[in-house]
Amino acid sequence: MTPAHRARADRMAELAEAEGVTWQPSSLLPGLSLRVTNTAGVQRTERSLSAAWNAAGHLDPALLDQAWEAAAREADVCGLRTYAHGAGTVHGSVSGCQVLYVQVADSAVFFSTRLRWLAETAETLTADWQAWSEILAFGAPLAGRTTFQEIHRLMPMEYAEVTDSGAVHLRQHHWPWEDYAPQASADLAEVTRETVEVMAAHMRPHLVSTGAGAAANPMLSGGRDSRMLTALAARESPDPTQLTAWSTSSDAGSALEELVAAEVAETLHVKHRIVTGHYRAFGEDFADYAEAVDYQASFHFWLMPVVRALRETPGSIFDGIGGGVLLGGGFADPADAARRTRRDLMSSRIQARSRYLTEAQKVLQHGVAGAVADRAQSGAWPTAERYADHPNAHTLTSYLLRTVPGIAPAPAKVLGGAQLTVMPMVTDQVAGLALQLPHHAKADGAWYPHLLHAADPRLSGMPTADDLTGTRHHKRRIASREGARHLAGLVRNGPAAGLLSAELAAADPATGAGVVVWQRLLNSQRSQHLIRGLALLSLWLDQYGTMVDDPDPRRMRHA
Repeated sequence: MTPAHRARADRMAELAEAEGVTWQPSSLLPGLSLRVTNTAGVQRTERSLSAAWNAAGHLDPALLDQAWEAAAREADVCGLRTYAHGAGTVHGSVSGCQVLYVQVADSAVFFSTRLRWLAETAETLTADWQAWSEILAFGAPLAGRTTFQEIHRLMPMEYAEVTDSGAVHLRQHHWPWEDYAPQASADLAEVTRETVEVMAAHMRPHLVSTGAGAAANPMLSGGRDSRMLTALAARESPDPTQLTAWSTSSDAGSALEELVAAEVAETLHVKHRIVTGHYRAFGEDFADYAEAVDYQASFHFWLMPVVRALRETPGSIFDGIGGGVLLGGGFADPADAARRTRRDLMSSRIQARSRYLTEAQKVLQHGVAGAVADRAQSGAWPTAERYADHPNAHTLTSYLLRTVPGIAPAPAKVLGGAQLTVMPMVTDQVAGLALQLPHHAKADGAWYPHLLHAADPRLSGMPTADDLTGTRHHKRRIASREGARHLAGLVRNGPAAGLLSAELAAADPATGAGVVVWQRLLNSQRSQHLIRGLALLSLWLDQYGTMVDDPDPRRMRHA
């Protein structure tokens, strides 16, 4: 490492310390500067250093005796392997849901779990308008892109390598999930039993022998995945009275989510807390979420009130990310798939994840709407094409277009910013079991009754919030006057205003008629998604606009 490299690493560490991060003793080699918290595992010999970490912590030290590919697969960890002469590898996890950013600069690799520490110490930053088109269309940048051209997020089994000669390469090791395919001979009862037991075994270390004792915090919505994990936490805990299930409004407009969650918690005899956001605090929640995910995703702002409470509550968090795509069968090709061409199927898989674009003309200028759609869908095409002929094509495509880039930051960074966060459903073992089941066994949630009964028979037959209603029961918080005025002010008073449709550009939220225009669009899922993306862009430009080359978002017009 050059003195400049080491000085930058020191500046990154100082930024982290200013945010309250406490480091373990630094690990310094001639070619390495590494700082980790006490949840990471580090093993040092005379001539090498290995490290591993994920959002869940409590790692088995034996992981560091394995090749990184095996460790990433076994425990879904990111990490590094490096040697005294300066060669080494920084790698991502098997699921891709653990967030790690890298930047190759001057024959060195800088890496961080926080994009901000890289961005604010970089010499050059260039806005990536392809990434921003994808945020608007999909909710997050695809294929490892970030809002900066110079910084990359590691995807499943990706790694950055510095060779003995000093050359730097960004590559992807074989992703084992590509090997998993439906098996006609799969025994549904046996796969169900094994899947539930694998999840339970993954959760068990986080329920015993931790600094918080038996305390744990399963997230509990009105859906199936979270109730399954809550049931398993109660089953595996040596003291279920130390569990607290947490619910909050997903801002989808249905009060039944919290009510159904309360019924589940009562059935399982688990303590339950419901934390909901206030209309007047919407702006603070949105800004705090954007900062927590480094402005890289636009989905889960409504988590912030419960996150603040969880910061004061010891115990690991359990989150059901990945359940819908891997277990639920909800991400599948249409019924007439056999009659469609290969290209039509690829397009349908992309359009299913970018359905928000059907409302783009209501939110964006005509030229901008078309350019964003062209850019975003072209960015998704390589992923769709890579898996076009795979037996789990739609599942893997959806996982890489939505779960990894857009959904994973919520447990890994937002909840993970409060307490250690465990994601049992995206482990390699669960993925392998789920992807081997024939599609018909999972279609439209067909597998869930079996899984729920295996987790706890008391859950059998209990309806979800979605089962009980097909309509919304109350106004979305984001569509309140407070929410509408806040978002309208962010977008209309900043550089993103030049992207707005004529109707929104003319709708002054300070007037009664103007705020109603914004409220109407925010009360519809698809147009709301696009407005959230523009608001996220406005916040990002407030933070980095003076630091990036060419910060004009109208560049998105040029596909």
